[in-house]
Amino acid sequence: AIAIDSEGNLYVTDTGNKRVEKFSPDGQFLQLWGGGGIVPGKFEEPVGITIDTEGNFYVADTWNRRVQKFDRDFNPVLQWDVAGWDSESVVNKPYITTDPQGRVIISDPEGYRVIAYNGSTGDVLVTWGQFGQDLASFGLPVGLTTDAQGNLLVVDSDNNRVMKFQIPAIQTEQ
Repeated sequence: AIAIDSEGNLYVTDTGNKRVEKFSPDGQFLQLWGGGGIVPGKFEEPVGITIDTEGNFYVADTWNRRVQKFDRDFNPVLQWDVAGWDSESVVNKPYITTDPQGRVIISDPEGYRVIAYNGSTGDVLVTWGQFGQDLASFGLPVGLTTDAQGNLLVVDSDNNRVMKFQIPAIQTEQ
């Protein structure tokens, strides 16, 4: 996955090498973080990455079954467990996004659901989805993003569709 900060720098999850790399807007390599491990700042299968409105980074650290939060300088500040991501299957590649309300939203592909967390505390706010093809279900939710109106767009890959949701209004108490 990739994320772009307010200065135009590009951040890439280098999944196979268990790290995050930073590049300048013109493509020059600048820095990297991570490496294999379980301590804060280390990764096992980092897949998704996103940046919130305050410049904090969030990484879907899949095989460690957690989300890690980093400050603007990529110092670890918080992590929380994900009740899911328990497979090392090639299709279990979760993605992550944030919204303007400070929520961190992840896909749980093999759990057929999406989970929203409070980005300040890591507390679960809402979970939705189940296996199926109706408008409340997913086949394999992977890619996520939010649009300018705050709607969540989810790539439901096994059902060959993109789904649009209004994220429930939940107080995040920041």
